[in-house]
Amino acid sequence: MMRTPSLIVLLASVALPAAAQLPTRTLTKPLAEFGEPFSQIAAVRELKDGRLLVVDSRDKLVQLVNLSTNSTAKVGREGAGPGEYGLPTQLFALPADSSVIFDPLNQRYLMVHPDGKPGVSFRVGDEPSGPPRPGQGQRAEGGAQVMRIGGLGFGMPRASDARGRLYFEGGGISMGPNGPITSDTAPIVRYDRGTKAVDTLAWVRLPKNNASVKASGSGGNQRMEVRIGGRTPYPARDAWTVLPNGTVVIARVGDYHLDLVGPTRAVTRGAAVAYAPVKIGNAEKQEYRDQAKNATGISISRTEGGPGGSQSRASTAPPPFEEPTEWPSTKPPFNANGIFATPAGEIWVARNRPASDPVPTYDVFSAAGKLTGKVVLPRQTRIIGFGAGGTIYTIRVDDDDLQYLQRFRG
Repeated sequence: MMRTPSLIVLLASVALPAAAQLPTRTLTKPLAEFGEPFSQIAAVRELKDGRLLVVDSRDKLVQLVNLSTNSTAKVGREGAGPGEYGLPTQLFALPADSSVIFDPLNQRYLMVHPDGKPGVSFRVGDEPSGPPRPGQGQRAEGGAQVMRIGGLGFGMPRASDARGRLYFEGGGISMGPNGPITSDTAPIVRYDRGTKAVDTLAWVRLPKNNASVKASGSGGNQRMEVRIGGRTPYPARDAWTVLPNGTVVIARVGDYHLDLVGPTRAVTRGAAVAYAPVKIGNAEKQEYRDQAKNATGISISRTEGGPGGSQSRASTAPPPFEEPTEWPSTKPPFNANGIFATPAGEIWVARNRPASDPVPTYDVFSAAGKLTGKVVLPRQTRIIGFGAGGTIYTIRVDDDDLQYLQRFRG
């Protein structure tokens, strides 16, 4: 009678650790940190020679940064002419070590050559097109047409692949028979710059109140205000990125697993990842307030006609803060803005954590969608990009909210 409990305990102590433990890497000291701070690093791109293109959206500045020599060179300049940008917000890698800057104020993209010199500008998605071919076009569920944003093609790009194709997410607004309508899902759209082909590859879940449409006026003075991005705290939504080979990786918020959508739309589902939901208490509410008040917003206003003709203005000031009327009970398992694909095909996902936990942690998945380990970062840092050979680029934020660019070796 005495042997049975001892046997059960022994078996449990042998079986549990092998199934539960995953390797964890801890990043401590960076290989390099750039000496001058940035205001708001929106994107970085590593070139083949190790230098970095860095976009600072708040200062409206693009620089070529050399972390080894702690030196910079300005790329292009602010403006609306050739080789200029009005509001650089995103940066994407193209083939042959070229890059492209997304400039919503000038409603266009600016090419950057491998030497850091600005090239030609172009637009995306506003070309005349015929009827959508099977499997292409921008058709929403129910047959409604996904609305293009005037002058901006499909809106804000999210990723590029090794062939230079660009990937977008619809804004949760579609065109119905009676005008714009909101949706709780959005398409992931792939655009081929060479062939102008457009493919809808997958759909992602959006958070509650993600978009709204408000109409006012009548007759010739009608005004329509379309807002994308809700004010729900810690919104539960899917996150996604793109591997170099064109595979779309979607982190599903429902049960936290990865869906890998191949270039032909074949879907591979990864195993569900265990997590303990983070409850939202007073500390998490204050954390959200602090983050919202310090966030960078992008506001673009356009005036058509008038004595000076059409004019555009942009602001990166934080949007007016509104105290939430409703709080969710828990945070989602991951940060929807914290999913990255490495050049080697790994997927990194930033875990949400309690406000009392200052240590950033990322789940690391293989190119097949299998959880392989975790990476722990120093306090007050977050990942902004990756380079060749396992290089990791992070942003360190100091007590004055200034940002410092760092390089780690994974």
